[in-house]
Amino acid sequence: MLFKVKMMIAEEYFRDPIVAAYFHIPFGLKTEEERNSEIDKCLTAVKEAEATSVWVLISNVKDGSVSYLLNRAFFLGLRIVPVFQPFISIVEHPEVKIVCADGSTSDDPRYFNIGCFNHPYLMEKTRELVKGFLEQFKDHPALYRIAGLPLISFIHEAYYRTDIPEFGGGPLKPCCYCKHCIEKFRELMKERYRNIETFNSKHGTKFGSWDSLEPPREPSNPSLWKEWLDFHADIIPKFLHEIIEFAKSITPILSTHELNDFYPCTYQCVYSGNDIWRMARVIDVGHEDMYPLEFDHRYLIYVYEYIKDAVRAAIGFNRLYTANGQSFNSWLGYKIPAASMFEQVYSCLIHGSLGLVWWVDWKQIDLWAKTKQPNREYSQIIGVLKDYEISKAEVALIYPWTSMELKRDDIYCMDNLLFYMALARSSIPVDIISERQVEEGILDNRGYKVLCAIGCPVLPPEAAAEIKRFVENGGVLIQDYEGQGVGEFKSAYPEMVLKPMAEHVFYTVKTEMPLLSRLNGKIITLGIENLCEELSVDGDLKIIARFENGKPALIAAKKGSGIVIKAATLLGWDYSNYPGHYDFAVMFPFIIRRNEYVREMILGLLKEAGVQPPAESTNPNVEVGVWRGRESLMVFVVNHLDQASASTVTVNLSGDGKYVVQDFFNKEVCQSCQNGRKITFKVDLTNFQGKAYIVKKIS
Repeated sequence: MLFKVKMMIAEEYFRDPIVAAYFHIPFGLKTEEERNSEIDKCLTAVKEAEATSVWVLISNVKDGSVSYLLNRAFFLGLRIVPVFQPFISIVEHPEVKIVCADGSTSDDPRYFNIGCFNHPYLMEKTRELVKGFLEQFKDHPALYRIAGLPLISFIHEAYYRTDIPEFGGGPLKPCCYCKHCIEKFRELMKERYRNIETFNSKHGTKFGSWDSLEPPREPSNPSLWKEWLDFHADIIPKFLHEIIEFAKSITPILSTHELNDFYPCTYQCVYSGNDIWRMARVIDVGHEDMYPLEFDHRYLIYVYEYIKDAVRAAIGFNRLYTANGQSFNSWLGYKIPAASMFEQVYSCLIHGSLGLVWWVDWKQIDLWAKTKQPNREYSQIIGVLKDYEISKAEVALIYPWTSMELKRDDIYCMDNLLFYMALARSSIPVDIISERQVEEGILDNRGYKVLCAIGCPVLPPEAAAEIKRFVENGGVLIQDYEGQGVGEFKSAYPEMVLKPMAEHVFYTVKTEMPLLSRLNGKIITLGIENLCEELSVDGDLKIIARFENGKPALIAAKKGSGIVIKAATLLGWDYSNYPGHYDFAVMFPFIIRRNEYVREMILGLLKEAGVQPPAESTNPNVEVGVWRGRESLMVFVVNHLDQASASTVTVNLSGDGKYVVQDFFNKEVCQSCQNGRKITFKVDLTNFQGKAYIVKKIS
């Protein structure tokens, strides 16, 4: 069942949206009385903070605390979303362990590890858990429902975890090479290729039979390596699909799942088995599990807004998707600023998340209590959003899955994240789309003006062909450094690269493009992280910037009816070396750089391509988002800094007429200046503050 934001979400949802807290049923307490007392304390705190539901992690349905919690929640007027978290001891059941390419197994007890998702014992125990819960509680009045159907979350911590890179461990390893994975890989290849000769011809291999087929353990054969990793990426979605259909055979439900149990846009995603888009296709309601402040500041690949734009695209743009919040202090020592809970709420609103589930440290209930006002504002705003639609993106950014598989270097992933930050800090709506979506025609279906292939040096041939068709029919492609292709996997226009490697120090903008001319003469120095290539100057093109030796650094080449903006550098790295906001970068602020000329250059390129931002902020630390209604607009602003910030906001209006700007909560009319279809007003925000405004047509 699909729920469209405007047409198919039940009216009741907007009156009572998901504002929730995660909760573990207490363990380690000796008596039932102690457990029940702890449940009472935490549920009361949820109610007092004006959250309306609790997402409860359930590993043992036979625990009497489950029944007590449901009954107590119902008494308090709270609802429950069960989050199934099967647990299998890898000490008692070593046969379920993940097997890595080097022959090692994943058996570290420091992190949650439930084994290989192809192992039949895991499915057996998960079915047992789901069946036990639904047979007992499927009609319980405390279950959270949408349009009468209980919402169920499957499965917490669903990934192939082989190490802990975010805590100083090694990178994740290629996996899983257990007998079940190898057997299923052989079965799938036989089904896909029918005979071993066709398979060998495709991949340049010499297997004598399907029984002798072995998955690759290193990437020397890129075609076979990608085949194997794509198979691996389908394991968890297939597991989810099977267990969700099993649940639906017992009773009608709505399903959800955390679409990023490992961190998005790092090449290690391909080893964790977490492809957001593949998983999104098998669930009803999208959800993401990402906090803005989860780890210490040494861990960089973490952009709170990015995952929301990815999930919105993955879930299909017209379905409900919910976000994750953090209301706990890090277990690594630093403390979350209480005001940042407002920043999280308004970031969710700007990026379209219509539900929020907070992670809580229930030993710090005083900190959780700080969510009360953010929760109240969030609920009240969502109540009116049924009459509005989030501004449609004119810009798409490709999620570089094949580059993750074949390049295996996070310099490209970070480039993608850093470029995204430039867009977010320019308040540009962006859809983060998958290669498969490109192949399926999303570029035409969504009517994008600009496609950005950033940190995306290689693509599947089918996606590259579709991008060329998009450009030659009038679209604009922004492609940065790509270097050399990998086998048959290349960019859409590899001929634009003359040499894959070059050394440079800086480049200077010098262009006749009207919207970029004010940047003429600006020098952009390259960080030590950057890569450079030498561009071809053949064909109909304009040079936008040159390196210190005069060679082109950025060009605009005519291709059919469209344009390719080709950079010889990694544009994201040109902009910054930190994929977040300065407020979270307190550990080593002196090594964090951000070149606002690059952000302005990117914004100018987009405007030259006809992109019109729904709103603009003079202060890039203050982000603006717009939802459009029939006669009015909802405008959200958020200060991403842990200090006061001011900005002048300009909103592009939907039509002619006279408009006023009104504070959403106190209804006061704000001072504004309208010039045609633009209206401008000033905002003053305290640290991490968000505000909501209605821009209303009055004549």
